[in-house]
Amino acid sequence: MTFIGQIAVFMTMVILLWKYLYGPLNAAMEARTAKIAEGLAAADAGKEAKAKAEAEIAALVKEARAKAQEILAAAEKRAAEIHEEAVNKSRDDAAQIVAGARDEISAEAARARQSLRQEVAAISLLAAERIVGAELDGARHAKLIDDVVTQGFGRA
Repeated sequence: MTFIGQIAVFMTMVILLWKYLYGPLNAAMEARTAKIAEGLAAADAGKEAKAKAEAEIAALVKEARAKAQEILAAAEKRAAEIHEEAVNKSRDDAAQIVAGARDEISAEAARARQSLRQEVAAISLLAAERIVGAELDGARHAKLIDDVVTQGFGRA
């Protein structure tokens, strides 16, 4: 009987251990395994999300660089246009100044010619008065005109 009693006790112990020890321990291990699997899946998803985010960041950086290049090109083009406009305006201003100076020189030359004509006329009148006022021969006449011209231009 002892052998049958031992088998009965052994079977009772196996059933009790299975129900109260192995069952909860097995359930806890399965829960832990499931939690680890979820963690690994989350880590994989995190890696994929990180790779996707890095790709998006790289695309945004590339797009930003392209936009910056466009802005720089537009700024350089505008600077060249402004420079060209300034050069053209400077040329136009210089041409106006030169034209004004030429006009002023022409006017001054005209005034000088008019003044010279008036002086020559005055000298001619003075020479004529002296010639008419004196009896002259050809040599004396030439000397008198030279004297008058010298005196008249000496004052000018």
